[in-house]
Amino acid sequence: MTMLSPAIGQTSPGDLPLLPEIWGHICSFLPKPSLSRLRLVSSKFNDIALSWAYRDLRLEGFGNSAERFVEIAKSPKLRDLVRGLTVDTSVGPEFQYKGNGSYPFPVSFMDALPYLRYFGNLTALHLRFNEFCGEDDRNGLTIEETWPFRYRVLDTVCHCVAGMWTIDQQFKIDEKVEDELYGYEPEYPDPEDDLGIPIDPVIYLKELTIANLADYHDTDLAASVAWRKVISLPSLTDLKLFIATEENEDSDDSTAYYEEKYEFFETWLSTCISDNLRVLSLYYRDYWGWFPKMDFRGIELPQLRVLALGHYVFSHDWQIDWFASIGQNGSGGLEELYLDDCPILFKARQASPLDSSDPGYPVVSTVMDNGSTKTYEYPMRWHTVLSQWAMSMKALRVFRMGHGEWDEAPRDTLESFRRDPLYEDVDDEVVSYRVSHNTHSSFACPEPVDTFYGVEDPEKAWASGKYLQGTGINGFGGCRMQYIEYDINVHPSPWRETFRSYMLEDDGYEPEEGTCARDNAAFEELTSAVKAQAIREGEGF
Repeated sequence: MTMLSPAIGQTSPGDLPLLPEIWGHICSFLPKPSLSRLRLVSSKFNDIALSWAYRDLRLEGFGNSAERFVEIAKSPKLRDLVRGLTVDTSVGPEFQYKGNGSYPFPVSFMDALPYLRYFGNLTALHLRFNEFCGEDDRNGLTIEETWPFRYRVLDTVCHCVAGMWTIDQQFKIDEKVEDELYGYEPEYPDPEDDLGIPIDPVIYLKELTIANLADYHDTDLAASVAWRKVISLPSLTDLKLFIATEENEDSDDSTAYYEEKYEFFETWLSTCISDNLRVLSLYYRDYWGWFPKMDFRGIELPQLRVLALGHYVFSHDWQIDWFASIGQNGSGGLEELYLDDCPILFKARQASPLDSSDPGYPVVSTVMDNGSTKTYEYPMRWHTVLSQWAMSMKALRVFRMGHGEWDEAPRDTLESFRRDPLYEDVDDEVVSYRVSHNTHSSFACPEPVDTFYGVEDPEKAWASGKYLQGTGINGFGGCRMQYIEYDINVHPSPWRETFRSYMLEDDGYEPEEGTCARDNAAFEELTSAVKAQAIREGEGF
């Protein structure tokens, strides 16, 4: 803000040194503390900065977030300014989840959820749960955000968005989770206070993001009319999901036998994908696509332009053709493709026999019954996939594959915040938490600074501010074309990654000699075709 002070000081209180449109553009880049200070300069600056100060809002499970959220909801002037809302169940970065500690249940947060229905101008909704999910106390550790907890949040939010929330509907939701929420006794909004909103105010979202969605087929949520209405909104064109799974560090137990994940992919997830989508991001904490199986063959995605996948496993030829078919009926073909830690399966030791009706895929019941194991070889290689895409995906103008930051706050983003004076009032621990677990949303951001072999000065890169919106996929050679092995007898995870030891190398792992050279050649062929398409579009061809 100091760089703006001289210009402001040279104007009278009723004048603006620049056009309001220019100030609006400037305000779009300012953090809330700076916007608050700008509002104090004059009434005109207040009018301009106010809309940006309340454009994005957070509801969190700690501090005074819930109280502030309710106050804004009750103000017609302020609530109508909100376009983006983040609903985060966290009770604070200082609490250690999955540590068997005394959980401070977010009472005010839960009570505030029904007020979401007052934000009728919302276009983007971001839900974020804790990363730890699963069956409570399965391994002697408490899961604070149990499946009933998550259901209560999701269905309440969906009833608000769908214009279906009433006291009676909330009673029905709460009856399903009774005695499952740490003795929580809800305090409902006054039914006489409609705050001047219509009876059935549907919120027409354009973007929905859910982080750490549990890989559990919740029959109550699947049966929810409100949930189905939200995911089928004609306005919803951007869907980003990061799916969490129960993780276990006990070497005597295997996560492969947590059966709920397989039903989730076969049922619940498939119903989330609408034909209206133009942007789709699907990330899963564990590897998926082969086992758990995700069959995209019945999903057309005619309008899709941008697809990002995380931990998706390639194993069958139909997948090559399916990617090439995306968007052909509506948008002319997929325009942007991001593959984040998406390997090809080259070998699997799995319970036998495999599925006779869909060869090459495991049968869940056979695995759960601990069937005798057998080793299977999978012939797919990256040079086959990429060379076919170079010929078939003619609309593709962005293609990135590699490794994103899955576990912690991306270093480049965190360091950028620390060096930006506009964010000096924001707590470092809170920033670190908020910018973590966003790889499903930040895939298109600039790739990380190469601190080992790169020529870019990290300090200059961080000071430039280009990482403030996130850090994208690392496309370094050893991270790109990954291969993976599966062994049902290995605990706790049956997936055996091969790329970790090659991350700083020019070439990645190769299942057999000569594969890497052929993969690299096919990668160059595809990227050359993609660059040529981008140039043609830029020149208006």
